[in-house]
Amino acid sequence: MKSLFVIFLFLILIPSSHSITDESIIKNNVGWVEKLGDKIYFDAEVTNQNNVTKKLGQFISKDKPTVFVLSYYSCPKMCTFLLDGTLEVVNSNDKIRPGRDYNLVTLSFDTVDNHLSSKGKEARYNKNLNSDNEQWSFYSADSKNIRLITDSVGFKFVPDGDEFAHPAGIIFLTKEGKISRYLSGVLFDPKDFKLALLEASDGVIGESTLKDKVLLYCYGFDPVGKKYAIKALNVVKLSGGITLILVVIFMIFMWLKRDNNKEGRN
Repeated sequence: MKSLFVIFLFLILIPSSHSITDESIIKNNVGWVEKLGDKIYFDAEVTNQNNVTKKLGQFISKDKPTVFVLSYYSCPKMCTFLLDGTLEVVNSNDKIRPGRDYNLVTLSFDTVDNHLSSKGKEARYNKNLNSDNEQWSFYSADSKNIRLITDSVGFKFVPDGDEFAHPAGIIFLTKEGKISRYLSGVLFDPKDFKLALLEASDGVIGESTLKDKVLLYCYGFDPVGKKYAIKALNVVKLSGGITLILVVIFMIFMWLKRDNNKEGRN
């Protein structure tokens, strides 16, 4: 019900959030340019909630994949839905957690935001994570560094009065900072989120199990539907392999049973 309510609000409110009347401006300057395999610009300088400014790469743990979110903190509509949707899908997975198993990072693309804005957002969203030792980090930056980062991940936005026209979604980065997947929208399927994290970590993350590796093998990202879908050929291969193993085990069992019967008769 919560998700349906959010979708309802999104459909009702989002169209009124853009006052730009020239559709060509939005078409040409707002949206995603997917840069799968490219690296995010880790050398851009960002500021954390404690007013400490460093390169983005210095704030992010390099031994974990990263979930990266772009929003601006005064946004009354879409960005709030995006952050709430991210929180919901993050809390849907108890085994893979932010801070412990992956970096969860948000950067504002509004130069008006500063460390105080980040502090407010960080306090709000971290208190709603499942555990006190988990971490969702919020950052701000100046216009030059914002552009360096947004251009590196293909995030296109334009000012729209006091607000911005911009796309919504989350970006998954490998440990090396390479872009491995985009999930667009403000609500996310927990299965897609988990698979994107497994993909970004090559199947090795948190309390991942053999079941997770099989899941990653059987599903692939559908660029048309923008969701993970079953890879029929891989499922057939896996089923065939399992069937072959079971047949071999059965034959070994029958041979052993036959040999035992022979010994019993002797």
